[in-house]
Amino acid sequence: MTVSAGQHLTLDISLEQIMDALMELPASEKLQVAEKLRAAAAGEKWRLLSPQLPDMPDISMDEIVAELKSVRKARKQSQ
Repeated sequence: MTVSAGQHLTLDISLEQIMDALMELPASEKLQVAEKLRAAAAGEKWRLLSPQLPDMPDISMDEIVAELKSVRKARKQSQ
């Protein structure tokens, strides 16, 4: 079967069939697929988590730097 540009093809493929096909890929391509799936999963987790987080006012770079310095100073003192 040939599908021309602009045409669509729909196939019913089970998860098991997809997994079997993925397992046939070379290692480098498996790593590419894994990275894309990881990124998609992280995006989905963030989409679900984000509405649960409290809104925080914008933090200036000066405030961030001051917080970092405070944390680093506390670490040094506890060593």
